Amino acid sequence: MDLNQATEFINSYLDAEYAEATALRSEGDEILSERRRVSEDHFLSTPESPMFSVIGRRPGYTDAELEEYAQTLEQVARRVLFMVVEFKHKERGTMFCGYVSGAGPTITGAYELQLFTQDVGGKPKIIAQYAAEILKPAPPVQWTHVQGAELGDPGTPVATRAFTEPTFNPHRLDWAATRELGNPAH
Repeated sequence: MDLNQATEFINSYLDAEYAEATALRSEGDEILSERRRVSEDHFLSTPESPMFSVIGRRPGYTDAELEEYAQTLEQVARRVLFMVVEFKHKERGTMFCGYVSGAGPTITGAYELQLFTQDVGGKPKIIAQYAAEILKPAPPVQWTHVQGAELGDPGTPVATRAFTEPTFNPHRLDWAATRELGNPAH
């Protein structure tokens, strides 16, 4: 896997996650379950490091409940992919990290998650998620393990592909510094 393939895979996950989030508010259980299966297919989940979708609702919503819930679709946004970074992890080898925004329209300008991706058996998989610490000063942004493998220090960026600059100033500064680490000739 290279930066282009990692970017394509992470974007594929963000599309699937968005489809799941919109189905949560507007579709019956069967469709929501299929959307969840598609998004979770992007994860490497093991008993030692489980990964699963955190999008959910109780089963059995009626048509009337779904119609009312669908009125809140404007609260859902597809996450923004700010940057993909390649790392050479000291134990795990080559891995890629997607820096992504929040999933609501008011938080798409700030980091929310790091999605660590690696080739597993010839297929890309998200092996870990880390969340941005909102109560700690940045830059640099501090990250907390959410689910999947606990990676420790991923190492220094080998290469970066920057897309959209965050609008939240501390994250924008961190984005620029990380981009420069992986692109020293920039």
